[in-house]
Amino acid sequence: MLWKQFIGFAILGLTLAQLHSVNSQAAVTTCKSPFALVSDKCLLWHSKFLNWYEADRQCRSQGAQLVSVQNVSQLQAINKWMKASSPNTVEFWTSGNKLGNTQNLYFWESTGQQAKYLPWAKSQPKPKDGDCLMLYSEIKNGVVANEYLLSVRNCTAWSSIVCEQVPTSSVQRVCLMPNSFETVQVQQN
Repeated sequence: MLWKQFIGFAILGLTLAQLHSVNSQAAVTTCKSPFALVSDKCLLWHSKFLNWYEADRQCRSQGAQLVSVQNVSQLQAINKWMKASSPNTVEFWTSGNKLGNTQNLYFWESTGQQAKYLPWAKSQPKPKDGDCLMLYSEIKNGVVANEYLLSVRNCTAWSSIVCEQVPTSSVQRVCLMPNSFETVQVQQN
């Protein structure tokens, strides 16, 4: 009976000696530099003043698109981030527009979907003011006073821009080696 225990311990010892790595996984969501993770989006504010068409092209040149707002939690996160990162910005372009649409329906250029969540600023929308949407806030004493809300503007007007990208999801794995460890990130699709 003792020899069975001895063989069992010997096999266990050999198995453990052969073990070179142990995987530990953790999900990681990141943004490409210089974008910042804001809620479920990667955002980048540009101080350049561009018209809507140039703004769209600027974002696309960075592998991004103009920001869209799908729900109240995204709008709250954008408001909080803008107040912290750029407290003096009064307005910035979104991907929202009604270009080529005669029914006054707005679409997000970034997704191609009809904009269903439209948190309008006071006295908006004013379709005669233009075809493109921006997020606008009043400013008092040099600081943004209210939350950003949607406003209709002429697409050729100049404004600053916020670009968005989809965050990168990856799994971080820690591999334990006999004399060291390594950390790697594996991108998920």
